[in-house]
Amino acid sequence: MVVVATSCTAALPAPPAVIALVDVPGGVAASSPTHGPALVQDGRASGFRHDELGAALAASHLAPRVSTAADPAIAESSLAEQCWGDLDAARTRLAAALPGSDAPPRVSSAPRALYYRLVTGDPNGEDDATVVVSLLAATEQARIGGGLSRTDLTLRWTGGDWRLRVPVQRPSLHPGTDGYALLGGAP
Repeated sequence: MVVVATSCTAALPAPPAVIALVDVPGGVAASSPTHGPALVQDGRASGFRHDELGAALAASHLAPRVSTAADPAIAESSLAEQCWGDLDAARTRLAAALPGSDAPPRVSSAPRALYYRLVTGDPNGEDDATVVVSLLAATEQARIGGGLSRTDLTLRWTGGDWRLRVPVQRPSLHPGTDGYALLGGAP
């Protein structure tokens, strides 16, 4: 916790970071002026803080950019520069995806809120330390299914930023937000 000194003798906790949901290539992510991304260039986002919130924000940004919903050029550059793991399997999955329909979706898949939970790892750890962040997306499609869309993502702190392990597992349905913190959006 960050403490802000005042003219009084008591210390007050710092206000929480301002986090907003933003459209990104392939979906929606959460962004913070203090935790990242610090740089968005050529469709990629980088410059996340080396802490739990930075890891959660990085997970929300990197996963949609390597999904079939992202522009293929952005997905490829994100894979090449911001991911680790089985890159060939991730590329094969992207290449095998059916083209998207030109018709508008009947049910929106855009989340109205994102939640996160650190499953394992030390987000303040040394280089090459890994964490698993679980993201929940409150989408209309998941609500109709009776819950929220859950994706568990493995990240590694390397070279001064978070990298995403690929391929990313497909989302599953999760019943509720117990144990999760609001990352961005309306609860």
